[in-house]
Amino acid sequence: MIKFNKATTAFCVFAMTTLGFTVSASAQKYKTAADTVKLNKEYGEVTLEISKLNSKLIAQQNQTAGYQSKSASTAQDAVTSAQGSKETASTATNGNVGDAKKAMKQARKANNQANDAKDAMDNQKDNVKDMKDLNEKIDRKKQKLADLDKQRAAIMALTAPVVKQQ
Repeated sequence: MIKFNKATTAFCVFAMTTLGFTVSASAQKYKTAADTVKLNKEYGEVTLEISKLNSKLIAQQNQTAGYQSKSASTAQDAVTSAQGSKETASTATNGNVGDAKKAMKQARKANNQANDAKDAMDNQKDNVKDMKDLNEKIDRKKQKLADLDKQRAAIMALTAPVVKQQ
């Protein structure tokens, strides 16, 4: 086991702190006043990307109501068709071929409507997932804007004139 004295411990703490500040400062992409043009350009691009993502999000939110009503109505139609098909099938047991064909036709219709209801539910789930993804992308872009704001503030702090107090 290694024993550290106070001086060694203090030096290690100082070295780690210095390393931490160096890493955080070197992570800054824009550092000088000459970089402000590039910073402003990137800031504008990120802002534009956020507005495009917000537009997509609004479109997805507008589709949500349509998907919900479609899934509810197709589910109800499928239930109604299935009940009608069941009733027709029970009357077709008499041996009448016409009734059997009618029952088959209604059964196919009920199956198609059930598939439509399933598709509507899948579309609704995909829509919710897409909205979640868009919100995550918007959050990442907003974080990038915040980082650019910090870099801009750091540049402004370096270039601000020093005022002497008398």
